[in-house]
Amino acid sequence: MELLEPKKLNFAETLNDALTIGVKNAPSIMAAVALWLVTIWIPYLNVGTTIAITLLPAELAKGNVINPLGIFDSKYRRCMGEFLLTSILQIMGIYAAMLFLFIPGIVLALSWSLAYYYLLEKGKNPIEALRASNTATYGSKWTMFFISLIFGTAAVIATGICGAVCGAIGVKIITILVMLAVVILIASISMALKASYWRQLKDNAE
Repeated sequence: MELLEPKKLNFAETLNDALTIGVKNAPSIMAAVALWLVTIWIPYLNVGTTIAITLLPAELAKGNVINPLGIFDSKYRRCMGEFLLTSILQIMGIYAAMLFLFIPGIVLALSWSLAYYYLLEKGKNPIEALRASNTATYGSKWTMFFISLIFGTAAVIATGICGAVCGAIGVKIITILVMLAVVILIASISMALKASYWRQLKDNAE
């Protein structure tokens, strides 16, 4: 039986997804984050909503406008143990890799960047989720790195320009509103990038 070639991340498709998904869901993402911030002080519930925010890109990848109230779904609290164990394994592994002059740590962080989505969307255990993420991102990590670099640079430049323009205008309320809009848009596009990674690469690992 002939093995299928794993799909590689498409640069242009990813950027198009980022703008399409990010802009369309910006209000919903803002509402979801606002609800998360309001309820972050409530024990147990805050774990579920934090997991939901982390896994939001997997919902965005489905192509629908997300429901902000979805962060309170009990399914996120049910996977609390697996989520925390995956987090611990990621942190320990990436920290150990960072000791080898940082580059291996960056590579490992990219390799495991889809682990949380495999955990919930595919029902894998933490070890399986990390392994599946590593398999799915094989051959695409350089593309992921350059997209992140370009997006990060563009976000810094956009924030700086908006800040300079608002500073020249000198109206505090305008500055607050514009900068808030910029932050929301950047956060939305960042989540949309992750959603595109997941949409394109998830079938590389079963």
